[in-house]
Amino acid sequence: MFTKLLVDLKLYASTINYDTLSGEIPTAILLTGVNLPDHATLFNLLAHEFKDITQHVAIIQRRDSYNLKNMLEETVYQLINVSENTSLNMKKYQCTPSVLNAWYEECTSKQPLLIIIPEFESSSADILQEFILILSVYSKQIKFILIFGVATALHAVHRSLPHHVTSKLQVQVFQAQSQVKSLSSVFEGIVLSTETSFKLTGRAFQLLTDIFLFYDFSVRGFLEGYKLCMMQHFYGNNINALCCNKKDEIKSKISALTSADLKEIMKLDSIAKYIQELPKEKRESLRDDEFEFKELLLTLMNQIFDFTWTFQIFLKCLHCVTSDLPNAPLGKQLRETYAKAASCSVTDSQEYKDCLQFLGFISKEELLQKLESMVNIIENSGAADVLEDVKLSLSKHRDAISDANLELVRETTELDIGNEKFNRFQLKEKLLEMSKKHSISPYKRAQLDFIDYLDKKIFSVYLKNPILLPASEIFFFGDGNSVKHHIIGSPRAAIHTGLNDPQAYLDCSCCTSNNEQSILATLPDLSIIYKLHLECGRLINMYDWLQAFLTIVCPEISGEEQREVDPELQARFTRAVAELQFLGFIKTSRKKTDHVMRLTWGCS
Repeated sequence: MFTKLLVDLKLYASTINYDTLSGEIPTAILLTGVNLPDHATLFNLLAHEFKDITQHVAIIQRRDSYNLKNMLEETVYQLINVSENTSLNMKKYQCTPSVLNAWYEECTSKQPLLIIIPEFESSSADILQEFILILSVYSKQIKFILIFGVATALHAVHRSLPHHVTSKLQVQVFQAQSQVKSLSSVFEGIVLSTETSFKLTGRAFQLLTDIFLFYDFSVRGFLEGYKLCMMQHFYGNNINALCCNKKDEIKSKISALTSADLKEIMKLDSIAKYIQELPKEKRESLRDDEFEFKELLLTLMNQIFDFTWTFQIFLKCLHCVTSDLPNAPLGKQLRETYAKAASCSVTDSQEYKDCLQFLGFISKEELLQKLESMVNIIENSGAADVLEDVKLSLSKHRDAISDANLELVRETTELDIGNEKFNRFQLKEKLLEMSKKHSISPYKRAQLDFIDYLDKKIFSVYLKNPILLPASEIFFFGDGNSVKHHIIGSPRAAIHTGLNDPQAYLDCSCCTSNNEQSILATLPDLSIIYKLHLECGRLINMYDWLQAFLTIVCPEISGEEQREVDPELQARFTRAVAELQFLGFIKTSRKKTDHVMRLTWGCS
């Protein structure tokens, strides 16, 4: 993601000529986009890569720039204390620009000092202005390099810095790769790679892409979710060890399966359905003979390997043919086409049929260009030998379309019935068939033949729904609900579980109860208060609540109304109520001063 950007930045920093700057500070403005979770990775990698140019790097975070004094101290401190072996052991309050200037004059290397501000928009404009002006005073003695991370657009810099400040900077703008392109690169290199046998489909893939597009734009977050799906797929299930990257490994892995593993494989929905459709004698022999079932399993696994390989190739062909059609029915990005093809039979969808109709309206040059792209995809896939027949057929269609002219050919519309006799219905059908005939050019005929070939001989054959394949559960993972609660937290449900059943998190014997409705005296005070508040209505009387709490924590005085309450017990009750209010379950009532209002009415 960041390779080209880092190379450009290093080239810029290494070619700065400080003799021609006349007091200006070389500044690189890095337009990073809004993928904030990935920014820390980018700037830490940037600081590491610049070690070849300078050892003195300061990364000023937003928390370090709440005032000018703290920002200067943090900058000077990081620049001087480059490592633990530094002889200068200065306190942070001693770090000032004059100290930096004196230290730099004594340095023998005279390396430039790199200052990185990752979140430019989050910093105070006034503090930034003063900071840059102070640096410009020392820029004739010290070699500075500034890098600003801008998440929005370049005008954010001009809006924050007036002209008399920007005139002190020599600005160079760098553009990071967009988040959508980064996701597409990761998708093609990992999810759709022919070297990766594990495949995300259905709800799981849609969940990860939705989180990326509508929540954080984080490629790192997408990869972490992908790893979580892999763990969910492989963890606790020995049969998924058959999901390997090399076809040669399948036979040895199948041989290592135990009888229990084979029984688990037979229970897979796709395998059970496949066996059920076999003749009765074949079904019985498979259940009784493990060797025969292993042979069948080996055949099915090899079929999935071959299917996955061709599926990925022709999915790219479908994308290159349909991505630039009007309204892009199957999506402009390859991941959109994959999401559709990996969750259903794409050739049966209305979007696919719309694409075929649009292909009938494109020009000859566009059609030839798409056809040439398909041939290149097959040649670059490494499967040209296996798909030689498809490649030859595409070449023939390319030649036919290229040689076809656009002149119309008139077809006869005379009704030639000879000696045949037609009834009224047959005559109607004959006339309807003739009415459909119209003038057509050789190019149009070649175009229709090519579209029909794509539909019936390629996409309908190689882009079947992968979920319908026997043993597809071993390679394809689409259970989004099983990983959703790991990725998307449910804090309210977790708080309710923790307060209603503390043993679920504390794992202690004192909180164990057979009845969830019972309230033990050994429970934490907050849990007791919470469970009592679930039994109340909209308004909770504080005095009655306190009496109920005392009845539970002091069962020896049960049945007696306590006017004089032990200060320690009252303090415990008050603290628990305050914590419950902080969690958002109750609030003070304006109608009755001795009552609180319950905020989770009907949600218990």
